[in-house]
Amino acid sequence: MKHLSVFCISLLFSHSLLLAESSDDLDKVLEEATTIATKTKLNADYVPGTVTVISSEKLKSLGITNLAEQNAFDMIVGFDSSTLSLRGSGSIYGAEGNKIKWMINDKPISAEIWGIPKLGVGQIVFPIPTDAIDRIEIIRGPGSAIYGGNAIYGVVNIITKKETGTLFTTLSQMQSNKFGKALGGYTSFRQNDLEASAIISAEKSDGWDLPITTQAPAGSGNLPNAYGNSLIMADVSYKNFDFWAYKLKAKNDYARLQWDPSNFLPQDNTEPVQSNTYTMLGVQGKFEITSNLLLTAKAGINQYENNADVMFFPSYLLGSNPSNLDGVRKIDYRESTKYLEGMVETTIGSNRLLGGAYAGFLSVDQDDVTQMWSRVSGRTVYNPSGTSTHLLTTNNPKRINRALYLQDEIQLDEQSTVTVGARYDTYSDGREALSPRIALVYQYDESNILKAQYSRAFRPPSFSEQYSPNNQASHTDYESETTDTIELSYIFKTKGSSLKTTVFNTRTANMITYHDFTYETINLESPTTVNGLEIELSQNYESLALGANLSFYKSRRGDVELTRAGSTLNYDSSEFALSAKFIGNLFATLNSDTPYPTTVWYHYTGNKHRVNNETLDENGNVKGIYTTNGSTPVQDYVNITQKINGIAKDLDLEFGVKNLFGKTLKTLYFPLNPPNTSDIPYMKQTFWVNLLYRF
Repeated sequence: MKHLSVFCISLLFSHSLLLAESSDDLDKVLEEATTIATKTKLNADYVPGTVTVISSEKLKSLGITNLAEQNAFDMIVGFDSSTLSLRGSGSIYGAEGNKIKWMINDKPISAEIWGIPKLGVGQIVFPIPTDAIDRIEIIRGPGSAIYGGNAIYGVVNIITKKETGTLFTTLSQMQSNKFGKALGGYTSFRQNDLEASAIISAEKSDGWDLPITTQAPAGSGNLPNAYGNSLIMADVSYKNFDFWAYKLKAKNDYARLQWDPSNFLPQDNTEPVQSNTYTMLGVQGKFEITSNLLLTAKAGINQYENNADVMFFPSYLLGSNPSNLDGVRKIDYRESTKYLEGMVETTIGSNRLLGGAYAGFLSVDQDDVTQMWSRVSGRTVYNPSGTSTHLLTTNNPKRINRALYLQDEIQLDEQSTVTVGARYDTYSDGREALSPRIALVYQYDESNILKAQYSRAFRPPSFSEQYSPNNQASHTDYESETTDTIELSYIFKTKGSSLKTTVFNTRTANMITYHDFTYETINLESPTTVNGLEIELSQNYESLALGANLSFYKSRRGDVELTRAGSTLNYDSSEFALSAKFIGNLFATLNSDTPYPTTVWYHYTGNKHRVNNETLDENGNVKGIYTTNGSTPVQDYVNITQKINGIAKDLDLEFGVKNLFGKTLKTLYFPLNPPNTSDIPYMKQTFWVNLLYRF
């Protein structure tokens, strides 16, 4: 293992010029069909809105071996993996990822405490090995007309493989002689009307040496970032019924636990201290009522668990502590969602109709936090019995969501399709939302496609926002945030090249955020906007494939207004916190028409605004300016991957270097007010080797 880096470098260069017969190019996956935009199967270029399809082969060619990696989604147009945000949405005080609708095999996956600013609550991590993925489908922009709440800035659907027997393993070496290893496999079985498939995998990594300096309190050292992942997925189909049982478990260390520079620095270690576990069970039936009427019925239960045992106070700061034990925070949290959905599809003349009904019951089943310290006479002392508290201020909250949706794809002529649809959602806590969409796709000829779309999306406050411990008792009701987006797209395609451009304007009302100073949940009274330009390019030559995507965003958050105890806590309008103005990717594959392709990927994320620093009086005049927090600096890296198909019978080899120049990549999970301006390291260099064997 200790010579793995030398092995990778030598293989990369020795095979970069080899030639042979055939290989997929980087852009081929964009020709695949997708159901994500309309739930009806269409080519990705002809669906309404902005859709991208990325295959597992492309992911691996870019050096992504597991979706749990912190840069796993960086190749997506306009995606910032470090804050799990799309289209310049940034991360408003920890709201990472909960403004995107996430799905696995068309089944929704979520958690109400995603993004809560609390040490011990992990980030969104999906521990799915790339070798077990078929493709990832992405909608950039609103998706509530079909998928309901949370589909504000996008929808991401991860589709796994259901193929014959395959084993895979990955070995990796990080800087400072830390290592990682992974092993997994998938297989399928077919006999008459019975089909079954299964995936199993496990991964363990020591992480990197990530130096960090804390500011309050002062300290320095390595931020622990070891991780471990496991996955079991089973799908069974019998006649017209599908059954599924999934369990995904991601174990994390402090670098992904909402740790910030105001926390004490734990001792470096190679064992994770927190886990996120997703369990998904369900059944689906498809019934052909007539030759032109299909009914699909689905029932499922999803469960999310968060378990943590994290250091909050080091032992030397605690009194009454003869055994010198750290003051740890133990978290045991569990929530579940039970849901039913029915959908009908039919075609009447030139109209392709789809309608459905949804009902979901969300509940928090356990919310226990035990802190092994207490305050006695102004001192913090060790408490062996622990003090009990909760992540949320309401015991076991519940929410029922009911929805109806209808969509009509109208084929106006051979060149034009109009999609009209809407979804109406109601919630048991009194909220409701109507999400309409109208879209036009016009194919001028085989090379030129024009698209236009207006759509609305919404997101109700999560339980972590609704019941945050930072909230005032008299302020517990919040409006759902809603976005209205107008976008125009143009696609130009030839046999060997393509150009795809999209311009859009998104306007959000009642944006849900945390206050810049008190950290309590608020609805912004002023609308927020994001204007964007997205460009995708590809060009294929005989033995060279080139690609690029570029995203430009301009965001504006409205004024923040709040009065507490007679004090005005207002802030001037600003950019979204942690919203990059520019994100770009460059791809190049040498020997793309051979079994020995070499791929180089360059990723760039521009600087990001931390937080506004101008406070206003009740009349809107600037009354004070904090010492500026400035911006997080530019983050960029280069990955190189070499693939050798058929190195032996039924055996493929892939290897490479992630972050070729060994930069320390940093982010900031909370755009904190001063004095906490330290950015948090999350990734350094990795050498890796992957073997895939088919049997």
